[in-house]
This record gives sequence, C-alpha cells and structure tokens, in this order.
Amino acid sequence: MPSPFSNLLAPSAFPELRERLLRAGMAPRHVRRYLSDLEDHLADLTTEEQTHGLSPAAAHTAALARLGTPDTLAAAALAQPGARSLTARAPWAVFSVTPLALLAAVWLFSLCLLRLGWQIFLPHAVTPFGHGPLHFTDAQNIYFQLNRSLYLGAPILAGWCMLLIAARQRLNALWPLLSLAILAVLAATSQVQANREAIPSGLGHISVDFAIRPAAQNEYALVVFLLALAPYVLWKLQTHRTYSA
Repeated sequence: MPSPFSNLLAPSAFPELRERLLRAGMAPRHVRRYLSDLEDHLADLTTEEQTHGLSPAAAHTAALARLGTPDTLAAAALAQPGARSLTARAPWAVFSVTPLALLAAVWLFSLCLLRLGWQIFLPHAVTPFGHGPLHFTDAQNIYFQLNRSLYLGAPILAGWCMLLIAARQRLNALWPLLSLAILAVLAATSQVQANREAIPSGLGHISVDFAIRPAAQNEYALVVFLLALAPYVLWKLQTHRTYSA
C-alpha cells in the first residue's frame, strides 16, 4: 500500500533545485510555478539550439548551460518577495496552532452529528450513551459507531495533515512531532459528556472535558501518536530507498 506522502516524490526536470528550494523554505506552490516556468524556458532554449544544428542531447545540454547553474537559479527564486512560506518563517506557530484548529473543527462537526443522531434516534432519552447492545446492522448503531470513529480518529487525521505539511516543506521532523504530541495529549485527556439534566447549557447538552485520568490514557496517547506517525515513517523509508537506489 503506497504512503499518502508518495506523491511528494514526483519527478522533476530540476530535482536538485526543487529539493534545495523546498529546504530553503520556499512555499511548495511557488516552487511548482517556478520550476514549471523554467521547464518551459528550457524547452524553448532547446528548440532554439536545435535550429542551430545541434542534436537533441547536445541542444539540451547547451540550453541548460544558458539557463544557469542551480546556485544562480535558486538565488533568483529565493530573492522573490514572499517566496518563503509561513511554515518556514514561523514553524513553531504553524505546528502548535494549526493542529488545535484542525482538531477543534473535526470534533465540533462530530459533536454536531452526535446531537443530530440523539434527536433522530433517541429524542426522549436523557443521554445518547449507554442504551444497551444493538445489532451491528441497526441504523442507530451504525450512525453512532461511525460518528464515534470520526471523533476518535480526529487527532490522527489532524496529525496526518501536519505531517503532510512538514513533508511538503522538507522541515525538520521536530516540528510535526510537536504537533503529534499535542494532539495525542488532547486525545487522551478529553471526554465527551451528553446529558439533558446534568448539562443544561453547552452545545445541545453536550460538553467536552479535559482531565488527567488513569494510567491507561498514557497508552491511548501513545497509540494515537504512533498511528499518526506511521505514514510519515513509511514515507521517510521510501525516500531513503529511492535516493539509495
């Protein structure tokens, strides 16, 4: 099964330059646009050299020489205003605030679904929790189990997003690991409560509490951390094999 980061290894006519620009902090979208312009210009120069009687291979070499060295091309790209991404300029902010925003958005959506399911399937119940075993094909069971999976998987999904950002920008692994640690702690310390009597306010009698609980939550935090990290590790191994081949 390919890693979700495998598309980051897409070939380019300027692989060395591409990596240099990404590692220097240039925004990936600017890198793509810059390299696309270079490839178009290279094609034009190659065609021009061929009209002077050079073979395709010789024309390509001459065109590359006219285009410039990787050093000069990289310097020209990085000198453009706004070339460096926010992720490169302030990684501490991106990798501490963004995962919180992503997690909050998915959790809010999941809680809204919980409230909706409560109204549809259990309109007279005090709480949507603890209504006994249901058959796995029961619509109520399917609905609440899928929503539970969304809520529990939200930290992992948010972690994957942060790892993808770091991989695209070729950032130090420290930054996405910070995001994963934050998400794992929040996942392990959060607890959803839904009760019409005990919670008179909040999102439709639903609230989320955060507290340090039994030692089992340490194991849960570790599971979330490792599941979120797994695709990144696979991508790093694939990258290593690609460049070692």
